[in-house]
Amino acid sequence: PPPPPPAAPKITIPALVDKSGATSDVGVDYAWGAENAAKWINEKEGGIPGIGKFDFVSTDYAYRIPEAIATYERYKATYNPPVIIGWGTGDTEALSPSIAKDQIVYISASYSSHLNDPAKTPYNFYPVCSYSDQMRAAIIWMKDYWTKELKKTVPPKICFAYDFGVPYCRAPIPAGKALAAELGFEIGPDQNCSQRGADFSSQVLAMKTFGANFVWMGNTTATAAVLAKDMKKHGLEALLMINQWGHDENLVKLAGEAAEGVHGMSGHYYWGFEAECPALVNPLRESVKLYGPKDYFPISSYIRGWINVRCAVLAIADAWAKFKEVSGPKVKEAMESWKDKVIEGTIVPPVTFTGADHRPNTKAIVLKIEGGKYKKASDWIEIERKAAWLGW
Repeated sequence: PPPPPPAAPKITIPALVDKSGATSDVGVDYAWGAENAAKWINEKEGGIPGIGKFDFVSTDYAYRIPEAIATYERYKATYNPPVIIGWGTGDTEALSPSIAKDQIVYISASYSSHLNDPAKTPYNFYPVCSYSDQMRAAIIWMKDYWTKELKKTVPPKICFAYDFGVPYCRAPIPAGKALAAELGFEIGPDQNCSQRGADFSSQVLAMKTFGANFVWMGNTTATAAVLAKDMKKHGLEALLMINQWGHDENLVKLAGEAAEGVHGMSGHYYWGFEAECPALVNPLRESVKLYGPKDYFPISSYIRGWINVRCAVLAIADAWAKFKEVSGPKVKEAMESWKDKVIEGTIVPPVTFTGADHRPNTKAIVLKIEGGKYKKASDWIEIERKAAWLGW
């Protein structure tokens, strides 16, 4: 008789989250999204297709790299997981040699381009356009806005404001500057804005002296709000463009009137675009109703937590369907066969990975705060998938 089919494995998906550290302003609701996705998939969908229910565990490592390394080692020893859901740029980059050696697929909330060249980081993945490609889209959009919308003929002036000491904030700066220089921007002095900062007056005045027309802000939401308020207070009338993790619904609450007209880059749709994305209603809004948070509605970082867990579940399901084995190498192989893979409806553009290129897609969108609500300031901007731009 033929051998019995292999029994479905018991799967644990562990996650690292920041609920109390330097990025907890966006980390708390990301953690809600990840946790709720796991609950929803288990309770409403019967778990991982072909396998069934899985366990989900998470640890608040408070954005401390040594804590991340210790948590990773504990996860590896305890669960032997095929996939881990990660968080920050500093810790994900620090862990990438271990991840590669241990052959564990690592799906991070860091969209750093340093993680998308499999020749260097073969087991790192994420399902959202990289920070560098988002910034390239921003620079292209700014140039078009300057020449076509504002009909200006002089070179636009840009400054980059970010925390010099935080890898996430720094990650896309060289890529953005290189393209800005190529497109004829005049680049002013970088401004060091701490992730713990409460007053950026001196930085704003320096940018005002330079005559900045555009400001890139590379921090998370709490300090992006400080910059927006100080720009308004000191009359710096530059267009403020913020990185993916630095703008969300809390920016409107924190910056008040100063949030009006602020622009932000994204690799996915935010809350408020339910007409474009029915999946934002069901399952995502439904999951908040069911599982919480109960005392407030989460910001759009919730969506990023959700799509990382969904991405992990799809990858494990594909590995099991193709190979009847769920291991890091098989999950990696399954993901590297994805061609225009739909992650969660139209929330994020379809994802394609190969063994030579882990850029999920190169599509970003410019969002704008108008009347306290998010509006589209562009359609999806697709960046050329240049070989030279892989990994930076």
